[in-house]
Amino acid sequence: MPGRRVPAIVAMSIAIGACQAAATPSPDRIGTTALPSATARAIAAASQSPLPTMTPPPTPKPEPTVPPNLDRRATVTRDDIRVTVTLQRNPLPAGELSWVKTRVENLGSTDVTWFHNGCATSVGVGGQMAAWRYGATHEGQAQRFKNRLLGVDVPEDVPRRPSIGFSPKEALGRGSYGCADVGITDTIKPGRSIRDTRWWSGYETVTGAPVPTGPVTLRINAGYYWRGAEPPEITDARIQMTLDTWIVSDADPGRPTPPEIVDAALSDAGFATYLDTQKLGSGRAEILWYRADEDVWEVGVMPWYETDPPRIHGVVVDAETGEKLGPLDRPWIEDVDPAPY
Repeated sequence: MPGRRVPAIVAMSIAIGACQAAATPSPDRIGTTALPSATARAIAAASQSPLPTMTPPPTPKPEPTVPPNLDRRATVTRDDIRVTVTLQRNPLPAGELSWVKTRVENLGSTDVTWFHNGCATSVGVGGQMAAWRYGATHEGQAQRFKNRLLGVDVPEDVPRRPSIGFSPKEALGRGSYGCADVGITDTIKPGRSIRDTRWWSGYETVTGAPVPTGPVTLRINAGYYWRGAEPPEITDARIQMTLDTWIVSDADPGRPTPPEIVDAALSDAGFATYLDTQKLGSGRAEILWYRADEDVWEVGVMPWYETDPPRIHGVVVDAETGEKLGPLDRPWIEDVDPAPY
């Protein structure tokens, strides 16, 4: 009606309603930014399209299954000479000391000759696991360095596999050890025997690396034993057998392998520059050592004659992540460090 006043509260409601209507986006608006109608229709169509098919992740490789009822003992007899080995346990737990007891018996009525070197190992026990993941291939000096660490001396060689070995207890943690290269003859009288106990550290023999779960065929070599006259070839007097064994480990199979640790060290520019100045194999030792107490690797080169004591130059690498932790520059401590090979 002309001249009729609208109550203030009604006028306020109408104004609020108008503002809400203006703020509501049309189908062609997202937020407050207007889009061309063709773009809006494309978005609407895409929202109704089926999702793309995703490639499923690869099935994780199952953990190795340890067979039940593994033998702890193996024995063989030749010419009335009996060789017996007995493991403390089978499977063998990684990271723990384990022993093997060996015995060589003369079951005959005449003497047996035992011919050996300065180590006097009556029965050698050891084996190899499946190959490590190899990692990268490099050029020139870097690849020569990696080859030497992995036991590749000529192009026909394959990288050394992780080894399991039983040694005298006092030699554990020292890597390889030497013996007097002499021939020594002992006699085993009828009814007598030679007994020995050897130990496995729980780690890979050469580098000290943690080992994964997996099978190991232990190769048993008893040498050299004969009855009567010396054989034309003394090496024919070796008595051999095998024992199927397993290692059980809680180590993460995804941890960097020793070859991959070497790759990490070679990615360090400072070490790569130093390595190019070194004449590998000439008065130098290549170092690849695992330090269980710190869970780190030491990778480097040790020139024997530059300093007294010789110093190791290289890189410290985190064993779990493969991350470079810093440079390595320290003296070799003969009574603590492994023997370089």
